[in-house]
Amino acid sequence: MNGRLEGQIALVTGADQGLGRATTLRLADEGAHVVVADIEPQVANTLAEVQRIHPDHRGFDLTLDVTSGREVDRAVERVVDRLGRLDLLVNNAGVVQPMLPVMDTTDDLFDQVISVNLRGVFNGCRAAGRVMREQRSGCIVNMGSWYGKQGFAKFGVYCASKAAVIRLTETLALELAPYSVRVNSICPGNMATGMHWAALRDEARLRGITFEEMDQQVKQGIPLGNQGAVENIGAAVVFLASQESAYITGEALNVNGGVLFH
Repeated sequence: MNGRLEGQIALVTGADQGLGRATTLRLADEGAHVVVADIEPQVANTLAEVQRIHPDHRGFDLTLDVTSGREVDRAVERVVDRLGRLDLLVNNAGVVQPMLPVMDTTDDLFDQVISVNLRGVFNGCRAAGRVMREQRSGCIVNMGSWYGKQGFAKFGVYCASKAAVIRLTETLALELAPYSVRVNSICPGNMATGMHWAALRDEARLRGITFEEMDQQVKQGIPLGNQGAVENIGAAVVFLASQESAYITGEALNVNGGVLFH
């Protein structure tokens, strides 16, 4: 890789698997020292893989519930105490909802999706924003979704949570611009992750078709003809964190194979 983030200190939430793990590996390839956080303690496996490839890597792992503002505050404090600063936060932790009409959505499901997808991002932005404002430097990348740019039947709470992430990103970009801190979001489309495959199986079951038929229908709706690779998101994060995007803030970058133009 090009070492575009050489020596930078990054924190990635939801780093145990999928987009978070791929993003962590790409950031490390570009020279960043990455603190990997997840509610699952197995996130240590992501750190071990990074350290195997990059023996001089100074990142560490954290077990973190992003829905707890106190835990997120402590996590950011630990990063700064141990590594001296925080240059990049990737708010990646998220959950998807089962397919349900709004009328059949329970309070518990609403609270779970909003707590992780919105409150978790808010907690990270608030904690990192305070540090970066003081530093007068830094970058925050929030994980949105193409479902945050358009409503989809039976995904009402998920769509709402991701739409809120995009608006929060825009607001924070304005608030932190005077301190030379940039804030952007990435809106993935149908990515080849465990979360995506589980959602496809759920939808196939509800429609009474096979998983293979459901997968084919999804691919037919993507102009580029296939689901995205997790590495596509890691590349987008590197771009938004690097000086190549020094004049970009408040954006919601589509990484979706052309499935939605907005």
